[in-house]
Amino acid sequence: MQAHPDRVAVAVFASAAMPAAGKPLKFVSEQFAQERGPGFFMDSVIETTGGDDPERACKTFLLGPEYMAQRLYQLSPPEDLTLATMLVRPSRQFVDDAAMNGEGVLTAERYGAVSRVYIIAEEDVSWSPEFQRRMASWNPGTEVRGLAGADHMPMFSKPRELSDLLVEIADKYI
Repeated sequence: MQAHPDRVAVAVFASAAMPAAGKPLKFVSEQFAQERGPGFFMDSVIETTGGDDPERACKTFLLGPEYMAQRLYQLSPPEDLTLATMLVRPSRQFVDDAAMNGEGVLTAERYGAVSRVYIIAEEDVSWSPEFQRRMASWNPGTEVRGLAGADHMPMFSKPRELSDLLVEIADKYI
């Protein structure tokens, strides 16, 4: 979106981190951490990998099975949770990455020029609906749509409803 705003008809965020133009990318995670606190991630694991070499060291985050069951997939079919727990891998956090800390990475002139829609998963207990609305408010002009009965994974908990909503959005913006 920042690199080629003219090639994006509309950006859709469905229960997802929505960066704010003019703020560092880490702004969303910092706000989320303030809201939720350190114990929120339950059995998830944060580790530093790369040994003693500070050049290769990086923090990784591995979602725990209880966290996934109670806070991400609580309304999704059990087979989707089972598959997700089998496929989950540590992800890099990029907390010290220059792109995460830079103020001008996403500009209002380019990133902010793209039409955006935020789909709030109304039963998400990871990103609360209130926090999702707050993220959308950091980007003026964002259209906000609700998806009743959806957990953090609306593509599993409400696939038909999400699909219908995406078609509506496409019809409006394309």
